[in-house]
Amino acid sequence: MVDRKKRAQDLIKYHSYASGAFGLIPVPGADVAAVSAAQLNLVHKLAKLYGVEFAQERTRAIVGALLGGVMPGALSSSVLGSAVKAVPFIGTALGVAVMPALSLAATRALGQVFAQHFETGGTLLDFDVDAMREYFRKEFDAAKGEAADAPAAAPQMEEQPVQKAG
Repeated sequence: MVDRKKRAQDLIKYHSYASGAFGLIPVPGADVAAVSAAQLNLVHKLAKLYGVEFAQERTRAIVGALLGGVMPGALSSSVLGSAVKAVPFIGTALGVAVMPALSLAATRALGQVFAQHFETGGTLLDFDVDAMREYFRKEFDAAKGEAADAPAAAPQMEEQPVQKAG
């Protein structure tokens, strides 16, 4: 049986990369909505993994408080990154440069914070945003560094011979 901590890390990794990919959505606002949905889904799956009752509205409030209290600059950058996509050509390029890394980093940091909280027996009802804010900030900063390095660290596919259609 797979260790619960390992499964939590797999969930965090999957949802983080999904959030990064959703940051590439060229439609302003749709990217933010998709990333938010991935983040809520991550917390829901972590809660289920740890046997914690999930409450969507409570989770939204916690996530909003963590994100808003720790990274107002990054949040304004992500909103700006999403909004700038409305500008033809250059706006899309600028938005695509900002959103994926911020989305991946924020989702990874949220996952780490919730996994640690649930691992120690915490629930959504006793989640103390103020107490977890510094931990979130550290995880976010670490994840931003990893996101910047992600292309170089990405696994390479083995080359397969190209077969011509008959």
